[in-house]
Amino acid sequence: MVLMLMYSLRKRTKTFGNFGPLPRWLQIHIYLGIFGPLLVILHSSFKIQGLIAVSFWSMIAVALSGIFGRYLYLQIPRTLSGKELDLDELNEMNKRLNLDLQQDYRLKPEDIQRIENLLFGNKKYSQNTIALLLSLFISDLSWPLRHNSLKKKIAAAFHIQADRLKELIKGIREKELLERRISLWSKIQELFHYWHVIHKPFAIIMYLIMLVHILIAIYTGYVWIF
Repeated sequence: MVLMLMYSLRKRTKTFGNFGPLPRWLQIHIYLGIFGPLLVILHSSFKIQGLIAVSFWSMIAVALSGIFGRYLYLQIPRTLSGKELDLDELNEMNKRLNLDLQQDYRLKPEDIQRIENLLFGNKKYSQNTIALLLSLFISDLSWPLRHNSLKKKIAAAFHIQADRLKELIKGIREKELLERRISLWSKIQELFHYWHVIHKPFAIIMYLIMLVHILIAIYTGYVWIF
């Protein structure tokens, strides 16, 4: 739980700026955040009560909100070093991706438009937060099913060889995610901000009660037994 704080130090200070990319630190932070509650359960012999119960459920809330935060984090495109891309950079990426698809698979601009119609149709994302999140979850969960359907439609429409079709579908999926991120850029940024507002208080409560628990244990004479 103490090591989890290293990610915050890496993100907010220059002290560890040269020690690996930020996304790798985040992966370690998430791993520790999942393992922490498991170790606490073992430490308590499956007896969560009293003041520790508050800390434990705060930790569970931190872990669950962390999983949700990871999902939101992935919706915000970044460089390999972890720097967020702005809207202009996203639009430029989309233009390059369109050119790559046209050149690699000899597709015309109208073909790209047809592919976008197959992907999105007349789909519009709701501005209601809960409805928006549900639509994102459903879109990602349904991708394996849509993948097969899309593969058949593109194979029939453009007569692309099977060995190249897989790579084309991969590029189309990348385009779908990029188009989604462009259209929802401001909304995702707003959601990520509110996520921080929820995530941090639970983390502070968890660490404060953990500190109190340790100090009381030491004060009342508990020591390591070997």
